[in-house]
Amino acid sequence: MATLAQQPSLLSPITREDLGELKLHLPTLKVISYRGPGESGAVPASLEPLTRQLDAKIHWIALSGLPSENNSPVLGFTFYRAELPESLVERHERACLEYLWPLLHGMPEKAKFDSDCWRAFRQLSQQMAAESLRIASQSFPTLYWMHDYQMVLVAPHLSLEAGSIPCHFWHVPWPSPNIMSTSPVAVELVESLLCNKLVGFHTTEYATNFLDTVQEVIPEAVVDVLKMEIRSNHTTTRVVVMPLGLDFAYWTRLSRTNRPRAAAIPKKYKLANQLVLGIDRLDYSKGILEKLNGLDNFLANNPTWQRRFHYVQLAQPPQSPSADFEGYVQLVNQKVDEINRKYHSDGWEPILWIQKQFDHGELAAWYQTADVLAVTPVRDGLNLIAKEYVACRQDEQGVLVLSRQAGCADELTVGALLIDPQNPVEISKAIAKAFSMTFEEKRRRMLAMRHVVNWNQLHDWACGFLRQAIRP
Repeated sequence: MATLAQQPSLLSPITREDLGELKLHLPTLKVISYRGPGESGAVPASLEPLTRQLDAKIHWIALSGLPSENNSPVLGFTFYRAELPESLVERHERACLEYLWPLLHGMPEKAKFDSDCWRAFRQLSQQMAAESLRIASQSFPTLYWMHDYQMVLVAPHLSLEAGSIPCHFWHVPWPSPNIMSTSPVAVELVESLLCNKLVGFHTTEYATNFLDTVQEVIPEAVVDVLKMEIRSNHTTTRVVVMPLGLDFAYWTRLSRTNRPRAAAIPKKYKLANQLVLGIDRLDYSKGILEKLNGLDNFLANNPTWQRRFHYVQLAQPPQSPSADFEGYVQLVNQKVDEINRKYHSDGWEPILWIQKQFDHGELAAWYQTADVLAVTPVRDGLNLIAKEYVACRQDEQGVLVLSRQAGCADELTVGALLIDPQNPVEISKAIAKAFSMTFEEKRRRMLAMRHVVNWNQLHDWACGFLRQAIRP
């Protein structure tokens, strides 16, 4: 098993000199992602600040996003929406959600491989590459920046073109090699990523798992663990660990402007004195059912807290109406009903369930209202919800209960109460500790996390990756 050497700080801020070097040496940048501007998710949010930092020609190719008239700039990018056959996109999505998503989140028992869908996955990747190659570059060479697992097979089609520099950032987990090596497409996935000059991961664990997988499925590849480099087929791929940041100033401004809305929430929803908040997509990887089991344990073992708090779940729809997601939603709904019936008392029910899409202003208000934010995924690539909560707590109060399986856990271990999401007793004890925590301890923990989140700015992440990509 690979053991990564101590890496230099990847959270170091971008200096004016760095920006000047990027502006001078950055070639035409083409961003290729599943979702484009105007869509929810980390990729669109992470790329928009580039337009404020770099005076470079940036093309963005995606399957969905805001329309643009005659390729006019959108959020500072020139956006191109790939117009592909609906049946092809649908089968590609099935390959993503029914096979790759559970596999990459360490749940191979849920992964359903369909050869026809995988052929569509390959074909769509080839067409996305062709779409991007048709767009005229303004410089030679051209840097291609692919995002996430949906675009994993694009790089091989780009690497054959003269003047192409393909790079990839992997936003979801990379599981252990014993899981990946059982996949019928493991070699194809790895070989495709090795067509990139640079591959980025959020955590050292994911990068280590990737290096171990390379050694497992491509024994002839030369893996230099100390340099985090892989040599295969006369090419060299570098691996970097760069956890995604967020726009700290943006969330700070939002929290200030939404304080009146935050102050109105308890009265509007008739909330008790203490509020535990959950904000999750209805997805089996997010650990909502596990969190409810922990809440059930807390209520059973702490009867004096009944009627003194509410758990509010802001639930967002699943990615797709697949059978696995729909079945999970049913189990969650049953558990919510069970807990509310079990502990109902004089009109009080412990769980308030609100299902809709929330804009950033609404989220900033809820973040400031919550005494506790519980983020309990069974596996998560990063989880920006936890970081947004920290950024909004200018009062330096609030407690973050955080799964060790969240990608941001390594960064926020300085202040979060870390739990095993599969252990309801640990979740129960963390809630009890959060409720009994002193003002000063809350302040100390939140201040430590705010330093980390403020340090790793979103524009530093994006520009930092590009700085690594153009490095000789």
